[in-house]
Amino acid sequence: MQITLKDIARMADVAESTVSRALNNKPGVGEDTKLKIIKIAKKHNYRPNQLARGLAANKTNMIAVILSEMDSPGNIEIVKSLEKAAEKNGYQIILCNTNNQTEKEKSYLTLLESNQVDGAIFIGGKLVEGHLLRASFSPENNIVLVNRLAEENFFTSVLTDYSQGVYKAVGHLLDQGFENIALVGGEDYNLIEEEKSAGYKAALIDHGYQINEDLIFSIKADRKSGYNVFLEIIEGDIIPDAFISTSELTTIGLVEAIKMGGYFIPDDFAVVGYGDNILTSVIDPPLTVLSEPVDALADYSFNFLLKLINKKMKDQQIKVLTPELIIRESSISKYN
Repeated sequence: MQITLKDIARMADVAESTVSRALNNKPGVGEDTKLKIIKIAKKHNYRPNQLARGLAANKTNMIAVILSEMDSPGNIEIVKSLEKAAEKNGYQIILCNTNNQTEKEKSYLTLLESNQVDGAIFIGGKLVEGHLLRASFSPENNIVLVNRLAEENFFTSVLTDYSQGVYKAVGHLLDQGFENIALVGGEDYNLIEEEKSAGYKAALIDHGYQINEDLIFSIKADRKSGYNVFLEIIEGDIIPDAFISTSELTTIGLVEAIKMGGYFIPDDFAVVGYGDNILTSVIDPPLTVLSEPVDALADYSFNFLLKLINKKMKDQQIKVLTPELIIRESSISKYN
């Protein structure tokens, strides 16, 4: 059972206020009494109640990290990096998962509005809705968005330049001689999917190619959908020679379907995936990927939030980071 200030006060035969002053190295406590109190606290492995101390100081040293999708490997990697940054700075994180549900997000937002956390980092998700926009108008609500867009962006944000990433991938595939490139993206309910599609189209136009809307697919970002979209494509009128898949789980399903169909990568179909992590690293042949700058996303978002919490940020900040194209065997043409 966790020992409390009251327990230490009883053991030391002093008032609770004396224990508090001694443990916080405040004046008004004799040296012998202070040493006695510290000895008791150490012996019983006393840990202060961070939330209670924080509320007294109008600060909790806790932040909420609110995920749109818990099953996204990329999001989990960002959380891991955030956790390291928080620990270094004396903060703890409360991890929340909305599953892209507005009501859940509203519920978690109350943590911030009721001062149970000092700030919140929202990772991914749909276009910002009214409840989050209204929350941003209060100077007491410290909010940073990661890879989430708003039509009117009043938020400090850290973003991956998805458009530039997909642009790079298309250029690479065209350089390898692949001309019928399919884009397999997420469901088209947010601006991030529009960014991916814009990068795809811009690259084709800049290289002198026509845009074929029949080669752009919007599907749910999961393994089954990645598998099924290939079955749909292979039965269609236009067969691509290369795929760009913008989700880790979709990529796994897509690759699985290609292999189950008796096809070979990259001989029959080249594949560029998204995210350089444990899921994509086990794909054979080695997968060309757009690698998200996970550590940088975490560092910038946490440091921005710290500045907001400590009232050291005068104006809204937006940082845009470009994913790296890591070229491996899955996109190298055998004819080059």
